[in-house]
This record gives sequence, C-alpha cells and structure tokens, in this order.
Amino acid sequence: MISIESQILTVILWLIIIKFCQITIYPYLKPALGQISYGLAYPVGILLLTIVSWYLGLAGLPVQLVLILFALLGGVAFYKKQYELTDLKSMVRWDMIFLAAFALLLIVRWFSPGIIPSGEKFMDAAFLGSIMLNPTVTPFDPWFAGETLNIYYYLGHWMMGVLGILAMGTSSVVFNLMLPTVFALAAVSAYAIGVLLLKRHQWIPMLVLVIPNAALVWHAFTGKGPIDAWWASTRVIGDGTTINEYPLFSFLWGDPHAHLLACFNQLLFICLLAVMITRWQYLKGWGKYLLIGLLALSLGTMPTMNSWDVIIYAGVYVIVAFMVWWRFDRHQIRKLLPFLLVPVLSLLSYAPFLYLMVTTGGSSIEGFFLVTTPSPIIEFLGVYLFFLVVFVISGFTVLKKYPWLIALPIIFGLLGYASLGVALFCIILLLAKKEWLPETIFGVIGLAILVFLEIFYLKDYMGDTYYRMNTVFKFGFCAWFFLGISSMLIIGKWLRNRGSTVNSTKAWAAACVVFVCLAGIFVVGGINLGYPGGNLDGEAWLDVSHPADYQGIEYLQTLNDPSIIVVEAEGTSYTYGSRVSAMTGLSTIIGWTGHEVGWRTGMDETEDVSTRMADVRAIYEDPTKTISLMKKYGATYLFVGEVEQEMYTINLPLEDLVNVFSSDGVDVYQIR
Repeated sequence: MISIESQILTVILWLIIIKFCQITIYPYLKPALGQISYGLAYPVGILLLTIVSWYLGLAGLPVQLVLILFALLGGVAFYKKQYELTDLKSMVRWDMIFLAAFALLLIVRWFSPGIIPSGEKFMDAAFLGSIMLNPTVTPFDPWFAGETLNIYYYLGHWMMGVLGILAMGTSSVVFNLMLPTVFALAAVSAYAIGVLLLKRHQWIPMLVLVIPNAALVWHAFTGKGPIDAWWASTRVIGDGTTINEYPLFSFLWGDPHAHLLACFNQLLFICLLAVMITRWQYLKGWGKYLLIGLLALSLGTMPTMNSWDVIIYAGVYVIVAFMVWWRFDRHQIRKLLPFLLVPVLSLLSYAPFLYLMVTTGGSSIEGFFLVTTPSPIIEFLGVYLFFLVVFVISGFTVLKKYPWLIALPIIFGLLGYASLGVALFCIILLLAKKEWLPETIFGVIGLAILVFLEIFYLKDYMGDTYYRMNTVFKFGFCAWFFLGISSMLIIGKWLRNRGSTVNSTKAWAAACVVFVCLAGIFVVGGINLGYPGGNLDGEAWLDVSHPADYQGIEYLQTLNDPSIIVVEAEGTSYTYGSRVSAMTGLSTIIGWTGHEVGWRTGMDETEDVSTRMADVRAIYEDPTKTISLMKKYGATYLFVGEVEQEMYTINLPLEDLVNVFSSDGVDVYQIR
C-alpha cells in the first residue's frame, strides 16, 4: 500500500498546484468578472491547465511545461503590481469554500477509497492510469491494445491525470482526489453565482450539489436499506430503464466518470451566462471579449469531457446570447460579432481533438427519435418534485390571476403526457411573470429540457428496452443544474431579509457545524459498499480481498514501462474482470467487452472484439498459439490469476515463457 506519508504529500502538492494556477490568472479575469474573478479563477485555471497540457501532449512535449505558462502569467502580474495584500485578504472566503468542499469529499473518499468493481470505477481508473503512464495525445486505450481513446471523451481523465503527474502522485491515490477536486470547483462556481445574483445568503446556490431527490426521501422512509435506497433513487423513471442520477448520489457513489468530472464546467458556464445576462452592458474595453473567450473555452471543453453536454449548452448559449443582444444592442447588427465568436472559438479550441474523434472514433448516435413511453407522473415527481414545488409557489400570483392554467397539466395527463403537461405548466408560470432575471431564464431552460426528454430521445446502442437511458441520464443531469440554480436563487431571494442580524462570527460557527454534520451524514448515511477504508490508496482493498492479485499487479507497476501490453482474461462489464489493466493502466488485448462494443459500435473494430476474445482464450488454452497470438498484439507479459483459472483451462508453453513473478496461485510470465 502507498504509505500515508506519501498520500499526504500528494494531497499537499495537488492543492499547491491548483492554488498556483488559480492565483496566477486571477488578475487577468477582473475586467470581465469583477468581484467573482478570484473565485472563478479556480475552475478557469484548471481549464487553462488542461487545454495547454493537452496541446503539449499533442506536440509530444512534457506536460510539466504547462507550469511555465502560469509562472509567466504570475510573474507579469506581480511585476505590474496587480496583487494587493488587502485585496487578497478580502478574498480568503473563496479559498475557505474551495478547501471546505474539497475536504468534505476527501473525508468521504478516505472512508471509501476502493477502486472496486461497482459502477465504472475500473474503467475510470484504467483511463487515468493510462494517461499518467504516458501523457501523449491520443492516450492508449488500456482495454483495446494497439488502439487509442479517440472512441471516448477522455479529457476529464486527462485533466486529473496531468494534475497527478504534476503532484508526483500514483494513479491509485489520484483516483481519490478527482471527485473532491471537482466538488470543490463546482462549489466555488455555484457560490460565484450567489455572489453575483444574491445580496444575502450567497451560499444557497451551492445546495444544488447536496440536495437529494424526492425518491431518495421516499425510499429512506419506507424501510429500504441505505444502499438500496440510494440506488433506487437513481432508477426512477421508466421503472429502472433509465438513469436519473443527481450530483449528491454521483459524488457519494464515487465513480469519477465523465458526466461528473464535467459538472464543474457546467456550473462555470451557467455562471458566465449569468454574467452576460446581468453585466454585458457594463463591460468596458476588452472585458466583453474576455468574457467571450471564457465562454468559448468552457463551451469548447464540453464535447471533449462529456460530449452530450454540448448539445444542451450550445443551444442554451445561442438563446441567451440572442436575448442579451436583442435587449441591449438589437439596433446594431455589427454588435452581434462578439456573440458569434463564441461558437467559432469553441470549435477551434479543441479542433484537433474533435477531428481525431470524428475521423477515427466514429459515433454510435443514430439521431433523434420520438419517445413512445413518456414518464409516468409519479416517477417524474420522484426526480423533480422539489424544483417544481418552488416554481409553483413562485408563480402562485400568476395562478391566482389565471386559475384556468391548472387545466393544462390535467389535459396533458388525460392524453398520457402528464409529466410534459406539468413541465409546460411551470414554464408558463415563470414566463407570465415577465421578469428579465437569470433565475427565470435558467428555470425555463431546465424545464424546457424536461419537455424535450418527454418528446425526443437520442438513439444509441442501448437497445429497445433501455432506449431512453442515456438521453434521460445525461440531459437530465444538465437539467438538474439549471433547475437547481433557478430554484436556489428564488429561495435565496425569499430569504433575503432573514438572518440579517447574525454577525460574521456566528455565521462562520454555523458553517463549521454544517460542515461537521454533512461529513457525518455522508460517511455514516452515505454509500459504503463494505470495502475497507482509512486511506486514499484505491488499490489497498485488493491486498485484503485478493492479496495474490495485488502482489502480481504491484510487480507489473514496478516495471514502470508504458509500452508493456499484458495479457489477462477478458472482462465482463461491471465485474472484477480486467482488474490488471484497470489498476496498472497498462494495455491489455481486450478489457470490459460490453464497453468496448458500445464505444466501437458502427466501426470495423466492433467485430474485432469477438476475435480478440477468442484469441485471448487461445493464448491461455492452446500452447501452439500462445506466443504467436501474443506477438500479434505486441504483448510481452501474461498474467495468470484466479480470474484466468476460473475462465480458462490453462495450458501454456512454459518452455517459451519465463515466470517472472509467482505467489499463492498467481503467476506472471514474460516471453522468453
């Protein structure tokens, strides 16, 4: 196991690098972001670190060179005396929020650190390990030897992998720093929205990250066990045929998956939209173009981190940008130019990434189709009840004036589209108030996404039963942030006169109590799947559960050679299979087969999955083919452990192999 001292050092270096990136770009954000520039320098700094390091990898240069850019930016700002001690002291609250959010999730990971075969932790660990072993563009696909990760939007894993390299950490520890970092970046972005739009209780938008859905509350009070209640709360709509994840569940479940790694960027983008809505007419000089550049960087990052997000946010940007132009500059066509730069610059920002993905990765999406089974109203409310109640209360004055509006959801319900009717009903309540406010705009956008989900879906490889799964999952996750931010802003304004007499000392004391309570709830009532914790080493559980495998994997890690291809048993998705490649980041011939088939749907390599499965079996069972098939894929090491012994009748040409490691039924061979 990685020593506790080494784990602590990795955490310290990790935070120092994040802070270094943040503080060096902070002065440059002031013309566009003003009072929230210090806070948003955290997520913007990480996005800048990511794009520069990715291009360094594309050029074949060491990613560590990215720190030179930040050093230069900081040096110039210091030379120009853009750092003032009094100013920095007044910004400490942003650092406290970032560190508190980071520490909260770090505590959760400390008690549940395992890279275990639940969810897609193995997949995320494999991607992270591959990138940290060899940070070149495009990284190797650890589950399809000889091919790359162009088939997947891997940039979130690249982002964290580069941070891990700079912090000189191991992938098994970095794995458990990913979600605390994303949670902290998201919390800072949400707090910035509160600072921008609320006069008091500016912390309220951060609650979007920790509120549960109604289904979790229902299951908890009807006697389900903790794990069953958490899981059932994400399989609500369609009686388990869709996924309805929400941030609290995703962070506690612990998969640093693409949709979750990308969530801080969603909140950053929403905050930048709020800046555009409220401050566009006041921005001077190059402040407008700086805001345009930040929007382009955030939007351009989306398809490379979680490609589904950009379908929503690109459309949202077009709508909001047109509204802002129409409100302030509609008599001057030439003033459309800055707004038009965003889609152009966003496409250019990661153009090589998109080119490589399109030309070599393909797509499994077949287009938009009509939904045949709309969401039952009870299931719909199980996910979105809280937000809908806030919107109805907010629009009660409208309902009093036009009581006939209540007929809308009833009519749609009689037609079999009750959920669609409720969403439309809430949209009308918000629009009828005729308010040019971010909470109104964001609320309508979130509800419009729900309307879309009741009418259309994107057809992919999920089959007929689960045909809505990814659409409801990924677009619904986007909707949660718009609905949540809108609701929290509405609540924040309801409470603006509450607590006005509380002094800052009592407020900080209350914040500490809340932190301790949340940490206790997350650890005790959170998602603990029974694996041992007490450290940040994601592989440590293997030493207890599969000690021989653990020792064999450790041996391969000591070789520290990213070019190694190791043969292990094919892996069935969501099982203990492919554990060697998952823990080491080394490529194997075929990993989780279901995932590779899904990623490569519509490509020639899809048929190659079955060929590779047959070849791996022959390597283990037919000694006349072992060496030739290993050479076919460039494999030099062969792992024989409990999984291989269960799946195959092992029969190896031992005269052609050297046993380089042996322990308690696990053997690692190298071609002689």
